[in-house]
Amino acid sequence: MRTFAPAVTRAAAAGTALAAVGVLVFTAVVNAQSGSRSPRPVATHPVTPVPVSTLPGSVDSPGATPTVPARQARAWLRSLTGTWTRNVKNTYFRFHTDGSGEWVAFGQKLWTGKATPRDAKTFDLTDTDGHGGSYWQVRLLSRDRLLFAGTNQTFTRS
Repeated sequence: MRTFAPAVTRAAAAGTALAAVGVLVFTAVVNAQSGSRSPRPVATHPVTPVPVSTLPGSVDSPGATPTVPARQARAWLRSLTGTWTRNVKNTYFRFHTDGSGEWVAFGQKLWTGKATPRDAKTFDLTDTDGHGGSYWQVRLLSRDRLLFAGTNQTFTRS
């Protein structure tokens, strides 16, 4: 392996130092010519508002839910009532006749809230504070099959 003579190494170090001093001098001159202009303030708040939500991944609130007569809503909620499981017993949705329910996955409660009918087959899910999103929704595919839009998974009535 070749080694460089000490004189070459010293010359390279001196050249690098000289270049660094030149950059510092140039920066100082440019800053001095800019006058007493203060730097523009940097915004400390986000440009777009950040939604407040307790649901994981929720970014929007559900759209305006159509007004459904109470009698009709109760009838539609009856079709949703029960326990809907995946291929394992510890992942399920459970809905009650009043629309309240929970989602449990692998033994952990991920959601507790209320299902509100949009129509006979589609139900919006909101948490206890009323937060939700367009993908927080379940849809009845048949009498014994339910699709959760949040994960695009199908559940069966047990």
